[in-house]
Amino acid sequence: MGVVTPAVDPANVVQALVYTLLGVFDATRDLFQTLKAKEQRDYESSLRSKGYPASRRVEYVEDENLGRDEDLVMDKAAVTRQFEIGFQKIGALFAVGDIQSHVALQAQIIALQNVLVTTFLYGPTSDDSISHQLSNLNAASRAAGTSSVDILAAQIQRQQAALPHTPRSSRSPVGRSHGSQAVPHPTTVHESGSASTSLVRYQEPTQPRSGSPVNTTIIETWRGRPKPERTDTDTTSMTGPTSYGMRTAPHELYCLYAIDLQRHRDQQLSDTITSESKPYCPHCKQDLHLSPGKAWEVVKRGDGYERCFQVSNRFVVKCHRGGADGQYSCVLCSRHADVDTVCGDVKALIKHIWEDHGVGELKHEEDITEVVELAPDRRRDSGLGHATSRGSRRSASLGPNSWGRRSRRGYDRDDGYL
Repeated sequence: MGVVTPAVDPANVVQALVYTLLGVFDATRDLFQTLKAKEQRDYESSLRSKGYPASRRVEYVEDENLGRDEDLVMDKAAVTRQFEIGFQKIGALFAVGDIQSHVALQAQIIALQNVLVTTFLYGPTSDDSISHQLSNLNAASRAAGTSSVDILAAQIQRQQAALPHTPRSSRSPVGRSHGSQAVPHPTTVHESGSASTSLVRYQEPTQPRSGSPVNTTIIETWRGRPKPERTDTDTTSMTGPTSYGMRTAPHELYCLYAIDLQRHRDQQLSDTITSESKPYCPHCKQDLHLSPGKAWEVVKRGDGYERCFQVSNRFVVKCHRGGADGQYSCVLCSRHADVDTVCGDVKALIKHIWEDHGVGELKHEEDITEVVELAPDRRRDSGLGHATSRGSRRSASLGPNSWGRRSRRGYDRDDGYL
């Protein structure tokens, strides 16, 4: 996969910097793939030298902690998508940017280039293992991706604040096509030869998705491209949803404390949530209807396996909205989708995650943990599980076998928790 960078107007500084950063992402991924291939060859050579018979096939099991080249693709996709969002919201002025974005993006390019060049030049003679070098490349790519997305999101906020207010009545009706200016972005070239999808600015009618919980509302937003239907085995591509890189959360969707948790991944939950018998938000005082130390369990099917994920209380808390209505906005939709989803309660939120989000998104959410992976011949007979990887707990589990043949999808629950 490569990027063909079109000519850029010299005045469009942010656009030029984004294109440069995307090129550095490509170079980082190329080096990552080269090092990973070398590590596999070295591993096989080491086994052969110890007497492992040549007639036996060597199977190399990747260490997910080192990252995958797909992760680097999604770092690039996150930046690309955020630039598209900004250009659609602001217009050509977004491609020009401001001095804050210019300086910040240059810093990200330099930081990623520094790790890339250092690894390339000094890696072969360094005492660091290839695994360590892979980990460094993955961490540098992730840091550049998340920081650049935040930079572009902050620019959107600044430029939107400077734009004159447009009355809602002047907007085009829902469902009518808009002849907007095309987003200037690099053309993605896939190995399969498939053409990239052009961007069309339009508004989706506010209709609930089939299969969504009754207590779920879809909030319409401007969309960059038609969103493909999601399945349990969806994978993330260059032009599809990204694993992270959340745009700045609007205050009308989330409580300020929830936004803090989203922005600061290492921030622990407040004592009002972890220590109180009835957990509540320290900012909006909303009752969160959680059990301290417990987790929700979601069973998804992907790649021929049933995969079990634990949705932590921290994830639920960072989805809650301020106010007395007790609703929850889906963080995964805010990050990856072109619509925002608001659920009426925790149960509706978990059911929405199970039905509408794929394995790839769950794997890359820091507050959702994969705890078990079962082969088809060891499949669960019920969607209800009591995993103990994080201690004893009660949980509601969602899975394709929960109601057997009575319905296409369903869920079981532990009445002690709900």
